Amino acid sequence: MDLSIERVFQVLDLAVSDLQEHPIDLLNIGDHDGERAYLENARPSYRRTLLDVTKVCAREKTQNRPIRVLEIGAFLGVVSFSLARLGMQVTALDIPEFMTNERLQERYRQFAIGPVAFNLKDYELPFDSGSFDVVIMCETLEHLNFNPLPVIAEINRVLHTDGHLYLALPNLVSLPNRINLLRGRSIHNPISDFAVQLSARANMIVGLHWREYTRSELLEMLSMTGFKCISHVYEMPVRASRLASLLYRLFPTLRPGQNLLAKKWQSTRCLFSTQRRPWPDGGMME
Repeated sequence: MDLSIERVFQVLDLAVSDLQEHPIDLLNIGDHDGERAYLENARPSYRRTLLDVTKVCAREKTQNRPIRVLEIGAFLGVVSFSLARLGMQVTALDIPEFMTNERLQERYRQFAIGPVAFNLKDYELPFDSGSFDVVIMCETLEHLNFNPLPVIAEINRVLHTDGHLYLALPNLVSLPNRINLLRGRSIHNPISDFAVQLSARANMIVGLHWREYTRSELLEMLSMTGFKCISHVYEMPVRASRLASLLYRLFPTLRPGQNLLAKKWQSTRCLFSTQRRPWPDGGMME
């Protein structure tokens, strides 16, 4: 299994060019140009993810079987397609609104990838315990508008002993967020995006950031759910002004992105209740 940087970038470029030439149009709204632009803008983050994940897989490849990878929030499938080409056994999971797209399903079949339609708010992942060596969750955690702890606990369950979780997400205390707060502005999506998300002609069904996190918050959540952080990095943006680049180099905590590699340290001991319980007046509470 060739996991050299050259090979990783080669399969990534193939995956991106394939999707640009034959767009999926996930929501069947004719958003071909939007998907092409998204793919090109996301290429640097795809490179970072694949380089980080393949380093983990290189350490795992002593197993006498393919490395089993679950990508949560697979979206257009670039990372999943690339890892499958590199010899991993890949399962791709995303919301039913995306995964029921026939063109996307056909593309997954071509790469022997198992597509799974699932909404994380249902919490109980549809996999046996210990099913995966690596779980990837990039640019997904910030989109959850519900309690993420049961989700992370479920990831712990489906990872085998000593399995790894790779996260990539925005940094809540980034320089742009701090500047917005100092100017009396919100750090969240504009209210107009609420209306865009509800539009049948927009591709923002999960585009809102409901909750971003600091490094310490991520570490706390992972500790609560049986993980131990192996590494954490604040990511430099691809494009930034000269002044911003200087600040990012002097103060890494101001950088807009972060990625984290964690190892399953123990099986989750804390059981999180996700049952709906009755209020005294007969209503329902979570």
